[in-house]
Amino acid sequence: MAITLAQFLWAIGQQESGGNYGSVNSGSGALGKYQIMPSNLPSWSRQVLGYSVSVSQFLSSPSIQEAIANGILGGYFRSYGAAGAAAMWYSGQPDPTKGYGNPPVSTYVNEVLGRVGGAPVNATTTTTTTTGGGAAPAVTTPVLDPTTLAAMYGLSANLINSDKGLKSLFSQAVTGQWTPDVFLAHLKNTSWWAKNSDTMRQYLTLKYTDPATFSQKWVETVMHANALAVTVGFGNLTAKGAGIGKMDPTLQAAAMHILQDGWSDARVSSWLGAAVNFHGGLLSGQAGIDFDKLHTYAYANGGNGSSAWYLNAVRAIEGGSSTIDSVIAQMRQGAAAKYAAYAPQILAGQNVLDLAAPYVQAVSTLLEIPQGSVDLTNKYISKAMQAPLPTNGLPGSQYPLWQLENDVRADPLWAKTNNARESTMTAAHQIAVDFGVAF
Repeated sequence: MAITLAQFLWAIGQQESGGNYGSVNSGSGALGKYQIMPSNLPSWSRQVLGYSVSVSQFLSSPSIQEAIANGILGGYFRSYGAAGAAAMWYSGQPDPTKGYGNPPVSTYVNEVLGRVGGAPVNATTTTTTTTGGGAAPAVTTPVLDPTTLAAMYGLSANLINSDKGLKSLFSQAVTGQWTPDVFLAHLKNTSWWAKNSDTMRQYLTLKYTDPATFSQKWVETVMHANALAVTVGFGNLTAKGAGIGKMDPTLQAAAMHILQDGWSDARVSSWLGAAVNFHGGLLSGQAGIDFDKLHTYAYANGGNGSSAWYLNAVRAIEGGSSTIDSVIAQMRQGAAAKYAAYAPQILAGQNVLDLAAPYVQAVSTLLEIPQGSVDLTNKYISKAMQAPLPTNGLPGSQYPLWQLENDVRADPLWAKTNNARESTMTAAHQIAVDFGVAF
């Protein structure tokens, strides 16, 4: 008989706790209907819901328990089938024939599969077929309430209701009982997704989904931004408090850039350093807008103007002796000279950081660091982008991607990554295969 995920989840719930959402194992401390270990709860809830839940939140919410079980157990089910998923849930490995444990893994798996035939039937059913072609009894496909679906999608009612497009899409998801994958596919086609960057989406999700954690993160970010400000020459900017609207505007802007825009410490320090000589620490109105435009362009094109340069440029623009476009044109000429291999694209209006995207992606992936922390100041990116272009060569040919990847793998930092460990294990396994001692 082909086993559905709904049948499988019901059987696991019965096996583990008799379907009791409030169950707590007196020996292991395992929690809820599916007996999830407390040590797994923070990471699993963050993985499935987008935020961590406490033990009390977990035990008091059947919808959260079902969402996490659907996410984690459902993943095992899709990867290993029912028997392999049951083994994985019980022992942390997917082989259902193992004999260790008390009871043994194989016994646990057989007991779970033996319960499948008793899965309840309700008004919403799915028909499966046996291997012989006959129809099996209709089995439960539970209708999930909006709260459960929202939890499975990693959203909250506040976030959903904050945007008309999100609210409309979620209504369709509830009606259609979409899986998280289907919901995400539709979400990526919304204007909300298009207008918000990855970091902005994370910022909004945390703000609306877990206000307590967001508040803590905001304070931590403000204190971190203040430390950067002190380093570049500002005094302590936290004297006015850490609440939004109650602090120095420069500090607030720096913290928002970190949380919303994903700025690295280097970029925040550069931005603060350029602003330190301005009256009050921050230019307001059009002057402030022009300053941010110049600084953003400089960051994206390898510029590192001094505080005095920014101040003079903005004064000239506001005084009418220059324009923002003419200043950026001068900066573009400088970038074209610095990154000569890409001069035609730069002069045509492309930013150097965008042209460096393949290199940035490679460094970020290999060293397992966020892309927002990899910019034109990175030694590998700088070397690749400033390499001279061969005669009649195309941009990129002056420093092939494979060469950069080899350079990064020679970095001591790479040896500490999961990439390095997996690469080593793969190589070791292949050697064993070549010598006929593994398969």
